[in-house]
Amino acid sequence: MLLVLIIIFMVITPTVPTGLPSLVPQPSLPKPEPPNPHTIVVQVMQDGKLLINQEQSDWSSLGPRLSDIFKERAEKVAFVKGAEEIPFAQVARAIDLMRGAGIDHVGLNHA
Repeated sequence: MLLVLIIIFMVITPTVPTGLPSLVPQPSLPKPEPPNPHTIVVQVMQDGKLLINQEQSDWSSLGPRLSDIFKERAEKVAFVKGAEEIPFAQVARAIDLMRGAGIDHVGLNHA
């Protein structure tokens, strides 16, 4: 008798629990912070041109210009950003010039 009841309850009980469809709330994406005006970003463009915070520059004036910018600053940190299509050798050249200008820490920035 007990075996029959167990079999009946096993057949009647659904194997997959059912319920109401629901959506799990997703966390909102954090808003990007505005760039710090004191942050220096050197961009190596695909045509070989350089930008220092949207200001045009060239390879010969990059080192002296960065030396002028960082001579009064206590924190010597800058970032380099290269276009995807350029060879890394150009980014490495910019990093070398930045280190030669007295910048202690050079970070890589991505788009």
